[in-house]
Amino acid sequence: MKNLPILLLIVAVTIASAQSEKFGNYHLDQEYKINATGTLRLKATDAKVTITGSARTTAHIKINREVNVKGLTFGEQEFRVDISEESGNLSIREYKRGSVSGIVGYHSEKYTITIEVPEGISLNITGDDGDYIIKSVNGAIELDADDADIELLGCKGNFFHIKLDDGDLRMDMGQGELKVDADDADIHIKNASFEKIAVEIDDGDFIVETTLVENGNYFISAQDGLVAMKVLGGGGKFEIRHDDSSIHAGTGFEFVERSENRTRVATSTGSARVEIRADDARVRLTR
Repeated sequence: MKNLPILLLIVAVTIASAQSEKFGNYHLDQEYKINATGTLRLKATDAKVTITGSARTTAHIKINREVNVKGLTFGEQEFRVDISEESGNLSIREYKRGSVSGIVGYHSEKYTITIEVPEGISLNITGDDGDYIIKSVNGAIELDADDADIELLGCKGNFFHIKLDDGDLRMDMGQGELKVDADDADIHIKNASFEKIAVEIDDGDFIVETTLVENGNYFISAQDGLVAMKVLGGGGKFEIRHDDSSIHAGTGFEFVERSENRTRVATSTGSARVEIRADDARVRLTR
């Protein structure tokens, strides 16, 4: 009888391990209808997401989630993905309920979502953590991803709205309107020609290379870190409101006003308006 508790524990661990290997596993590989200029809506958590646009006419969705929990566990988790075709649009929504906890053992999860879509679609993504690589998608892109790293590569749309907490955003091009709301994030953008920028960032760097279009409006607010703007073409007037900041403007910029809390800079030509609000952030302007 003395060995009974130990035997029961071994049996419990064995059963729990055998069951836990199945918790949350999910596999999908399927084609869905979507209009060439439709909207793909995606809601997912802790996934590595890759979305690629091309000349295709349907959406190919491939989802793989492998969960492995070893040891003495309690509870269970239901996981599924609901996908619906809606008037030329496509909705992908992750559903989780319950949880699995372990006393002895380990937990591992590998979760990838790979989507191929027509290049003219728009994206509306809500996520929590994870990584997002989006290539050659030419519609509007709206992405609320909390603690995530985002790469936008070859995306030729005219509207980018990104919301981040802790994470990084990298773009290799951009045009039209850029709106970013971020906390502790680093943002790097190259080869852009934005007409409008509205960026609010707390701790982090905002580094952008862009042409300034005629009568364009550009607003950047940063607390700490670096605001660096490289003007690829065009020009205009720059008003920088600051507290304890260092301001550097390279060749091609003329200082119009310098005071304790405001610095005004201008180029010889151009009608764009650039407003930068910096607290302890450094500001660097180059051409």
